[in-house]
Amino acid sequence: MNDSQINESNPYNICSCEPEANCKECNEKEDLNCRFSFAKLFQFYCLFLPFAIPAIEGVSQSGYSSYLWGWVIMAIVFFGFWEIYILCSHCPFYALNNGLIVCIANFGCPQFFRYQPGPISKSKKIQLVIGFIIMSGYPFIFMILGHQYLLLFISLLGLLFFFGGLFKFKCTKCVNFSCVFNRVPVNKVNAYLKRNPVMAKAWEDAGWQLDKPV
Repeated sequence: MNDSQINESNPYNICSCEPEANCKECNEKEDLNCRFSFAKLFQFYCLFLPFAIPAIEGVSQSGYSSYLWGWVIMAIVFFGFWEIYILCSHCPFYALNNGLIVCIANFGCPQFFRYQPGPISKSKKIQLVIGFIIMSGYPFIFMILGHQYLLLFISLLGLLFFFGGLFKFKCTKCVNFSCVFNRVPVNKVNAYLKRNPVMAKAWEDAGWQLDKPV
């Protein structure tokens, strides 16, 4: 791939969208999930399935299996469209002009929105939390109505496992720094921003102090 092709697919010159050979001199590559890999995508789904599988079974055993279609539709709308706008469009992975998202969570979702290099607003963070509450809480309603308390308990453990795994292994390395769940240290955030001038300017325009001592 020549330079013109690289610039066309990566118009914002985000380092995570460049060939991996460019990462040789980077000191942060071991501390951040700044490169896509199918192994990391697989890890994400391994965290999610212990919640999703018993939740689906619980709703089915409760006699409300038809309501699972409501969950599917909500998931398509939220994870395929709304979360993309309020969260994913701010992520460096989204800067890759590929038509489909190539990342370690929402892989394969369409890119309907433009990349937003600046941080996420407070209102978007609130919307994200509300969306997660609705999506994760939906199956518990029907398990309660159907008295499927064992599967409810297993699903709840799976949900705690999912978010616990995210907070410990994913959110501490995620390059979508302004996500409400992000836990990357400020010095690592600053180091990554300095490697990506378009992001750095957008963050500074939003009030971020790049050179502030940490």
